[in-house]
Amino acid sequence: MAAQITALLVLALAFLIATVRPVHLGALSLAAALAVGTGLAGLEVKDILAGFPVDILLLLLGVTLLFGIARANDTLDWVIDRSLRLIGNRTTLVPLLFFVLSAGIASLGSPLAAIVLIPVSVSFAGRNRLSPVVLALATTTGGSAGAFAPTSLFGLITAGTAEGSGIDFDGLFLFASALAVNLVLFVASWMLFGKYLVKDAPTADESSSSGPSADVEPDPLPGSGGGATATVTRVSAPSVAAPVKLNSYQLATVASLLLLVCSVIGLAFFGVDLHVGATALGLSVLLMLAFTKETSEAVKRVDWSTILLVGGITTYVGVLDHMGAVKSVADLGTKISSPLLAAFALCVCGALISAVGSTTALLAIIIPLALPLVEAGGVPAVGVICALALSSSLVDISPLSTVGATAVGAVDESIRPQVRRFLFQWGFSMVIIGPVLLCAFLVLPGYLAG
Repeated sequence: MAAQITALLVLALAFLIATVRPVHLGALSLAAALAVGTGLAGLEVKDILAGFPVDILLLLLGVTLLFGIARANDTLDWVIDRSLRLIGNRTTLVPLLFFVLSAGIASLGSPLAAIVLIPVSVSFAGRNRLSPVVLALATTTGGSAGAFAPTSLFGLITAGTAEGSGIDFDGLFLFASALAVNLVLFVASWMLFGKYLVKDAPTADESSSSGPSADVEPDPLPGSGGGATATVTRVSAPSVAAPVKLNSYQLATVASLLLLVCSVIGLAFFGVDLHVGATALGLSVLLMLAFTKETSEAVKRVDWSTILLVGGITTYVGVLDHMGAVKSVADLGTKISSPLLAAFALCVCGALISAVGSTTALLAIIIPLALPLVEAGGVPAVGVICALALSSSLVDISPLSTVGATAVGAVDESIRPQVRRFLFQWGFSMVIIGPVLLCAFLVLPGYLAG
């Protein structure tokens, strides 16, 4: 037990050091994983490195590379302009559009499918004076809602684990709960940060009297004030311009983007789990082979810093799991006398662990840990399982998760630090806010009725 506590304290110390000193948290965590793993856990280096999330690395590499190519050759701008024509001047509907699209794609099979929308959504922000964090939150909450559909990965894992443990589970109730809580969070974020959607937007007279205009991207940290460092200025053609004819390079890029999205969605109907990262990487390589000169700088657009961040933290969590620290933390919740408080504690633990680890892996681990609490009675079994599962997903906007890391990697490099800090704040606030909301609406009614 002393070794587990020491390992947890080392992780907390790593976060503290990275907060007060300009030290990369990913590199620090990876070094700590090697030190703690060999020194306290008695693991070999190869066993420690086996926990490095190669799957996440491939996902981030493939997606950021493909969309980096699309952004570099203005293909993404073309896609954005075409999409904007569908909503006309109703820019306030853009967050709702991406919430619905993200939920729909994620519900078709793989929650990772929604990741392909994140670079597009934050590019909308850059071109149309919308806050990138508002679009990132809209896309993420939509994806989180759709991921718990009975046909999607999180919904299947949660229902399968619960039913395998002998619990009569309702998958549709889980999906409805996911839609409700994510819709509440989406609306809340829209209301809190909605004033930044049309900040400094040009008037009709200004638009008609000026040619190409400088788009100013608002401060992605609402309330942090203005100043030179709070904005990013880029020149682009007005969105009302005539459609631009694409060249062969851009047409090939559009075809690659469509093939990625359609493959992920279409194959899901046939039960084929297509790897988004591998597919995106393959398409990127084909583009690089066909257009060698144009894509010579493409690799520089990959956010290697975020990949190291996620990789280092996830590797350390793997060491903690091997030492039994993850299970020990979750087991503490079952020792609380009040069933309601115990359920809340488990939700908080699940959210905290998921914020720095894999939600998919955690769902299969933490749900069985709630069985002693459910068997003891006093709380509704389905409500507790749903609250646990959803608490683990609401934190996925954190930059330490795949979705959050993709969002950070998709924004303009000059505002990545601010966006990363904001998403840290939002993601980790969900460690408390999520369990409070979910226990209040899913667990408390059954607890009071019992």
